[in-house]
Amino acid sequence: MGNPPKETKGGLRQSDIAFHAIHKAIVRCEIMPGSIVTEVDLAGQFGVGRAAARAAVDRLSLIGLLQPVRRQGYRVKPITLRDLNDLFQLREIVEVACVKLAAGRVDSADLHRLDRLCRTDYQPGDKESEAVFLQRNSDFHLSIAAASGNDRLIAVLNQTLVELERMFHFGLSLRDRGSEMHSEHQSLIVALAEGDAATAERVTIDQVRSSRAMVLDALLSSASLLDVKIGVAEKERFL
Repeated sequence: MGNPPKETKGGLRQSDIAFHAIHKAIVRCEIMPGSIVTEVDLAGQFGVGRAAARAAVDRLSLIGLLQPVRRQGYRVKPITLRDLNDLFQLREIVEVACVKLAAGRVDSADLHRLDRLCRTDYQPGDKESEAVFLQRNSDFHLSIAAASGNDRLIAVLNQTLVELERMFHFGLSLRDRGSEMHSEHQSLIVALAEGDAATAERVTIDQVRSSRAMVLDALLSSASLLDVKIGVAEKERFL
């Protein structure tokens, strides 16, 4: 019989620790999209054994964050223009549906909590502060979605925000959009409190598209990361 999996003092297996550490580094773009990594490199970088790194790599490959490259190792999933467009399009559709249902249904206590959440700031390039900011931002939008009363819409929005997290880190690292988002959130809170579904819809669309533009700007400024070559005319179309 084989030896049981090694555990740490906290009871977690080395492979779980490796998975969570590497996953976090990829999502936060500490390991850049499109870069090539190997099990040996990852084991050394994160201070885990080769077997733990291999198990973590297998799990990350299953969820699509790592892609095997013959004789080289693994490529970190690129941020593609198609993924960007698909995810932001989905987010706009789902969030508009949520705010229209939530308008007039968010109570005063919720509105005050949302107000506190959207005052969270961050320091561009500081991954920890970016992560806290993004978590608060997700809490803000999911709290509004919860007022819609539609559990399926909430679940879809939550999954979409999870998939967008890496893109948000990529975009936020280049510029501070905190004050813009705070202003957008305030406008949305007012519209929701007044039961103004039309204004809530307009503000939501503007906010989602501003976030998309932020990520797209970051991607276009890093031409080496683009999955396709884009000419000047195409850049204008995407922007």
